[in-house]
Amino acid sequence: MEKLLGRARWFDHPNAVQAGPLLRQWLADPGSMTFKLRARCDALRVQRLRQRPGNALQDECGLLGLTPREAVEERDVILHCDGHPVLFGHTVTPLASAAAWPFFRRLGNRPLGGSLFSDPLVTRAPIQYARLHAGHPLVRRVCQALDLHSQPPLQPLYARRSLFRRHGSVMLVTDVFLPALSTLMALNM
Repeated sequence: MEKLLGRARWFDHPNAVQAGPLLRQWLADPGSMTFKLRARCDALRVQRLRQRPGNALQDECGLLGLTPREAVEERDVILHCDGHPVLFGHTVTPLASAAAWPFFRRLGNRPLGGSLFSDPLVTRAPIQYARLHAGHPLVRRVCQALDLHSQPPLQPLYARRSLFRRHGSVMLVTDVFLPALSTLMALNM
């Protein structure tokens, strides 16, 4: 059903998404993917795809405490490791709470992880896990960014997301693991 509706089923445990052991280990890592990737490649580059006001996705509204019509600030990026796209990052925060995240609008092509994980005022809720199928809006954004319109991924893309809090405001960060990440994981076991 989730495949048809463009929604994902999010789980509280990485075993629920039936990922292999190495991928499951990466999904469940409590640290910053930015730091993890930076340690495994010579050149990490952030490509900002967009940052603008918008609406939260259907499967984000409940977690953010929003109705589907409430505005958010959203940011989509692709992290490239040594020239290969390995991670799609999607971040949303309610527009009403944007002031609690002063660094967010100024990131440009810099990674979010450095700001989030170094701020002592930020707390993180437990990680959730999903397999995103071709109909999911984030998979469609990945296909658009990587120019894969004629060949969407045959396999689901694995994702994780966490809710971060700062001064009572929330920010939802979703990491979508791209196929090239498998090669990087295998090389750096």
